[in-house]
Amino acid sequence: MAVVEYGGVKVGGGKLLLIIPLISMLGGGAWAGFEFYQRYLTMEAKINTFVSPDLSSIRQDIAVIEESLVGIGEAVELAKDYTRTIKNDLKDDLARQESLMDRLENKVNASQDKIDKTIDVAGDALYSDTDRKIKELEDRLGSKLQRALDNPLAN
Repeated sequence: MAVVEYGGVKVGGGKLLLIIPLISMLGGGAWAGFEFYQRYLTMEAKINTFVSPDLSSIRQDIAVIEESLVGIGEAVELAKDYTRTIKNDLKDDLARQESLMDRLENKVNASQDKIDKTIDVAGDALYSDTDRKIKELEDRLGSKLQRALDNPLAN
């Protein structure tokens, strides 16, 4: 087996197989540490040179939107008030129409009662007049019949 001697230290083949991965592991760890440090420095430089973007146009847009929302809110309130007024006016109109309809119904009923009474009175008068005329006709026919019966030669 191969033996390596360095600075008075002799290392055999089996130990050499343990030392080489150990040295490569330490080198890889050091490389990762240096890379991490370099990335940290790059990030720090970017952070130091960072300039926040100009958000004034977005802020202006938000202000315009807020103004329009306030205007819309006021318009909605006006529409609600107008709708409430219309609703109340419609209620009043309906109540007034209902009272007018009740008064009209009462007048129609009163007129109907008067018409019914007038028809009854006229019917009674017509019936009594017709009865009177029939009675007169019966009396005349009766008297003519009686005369004809009293005088058989008159025919």
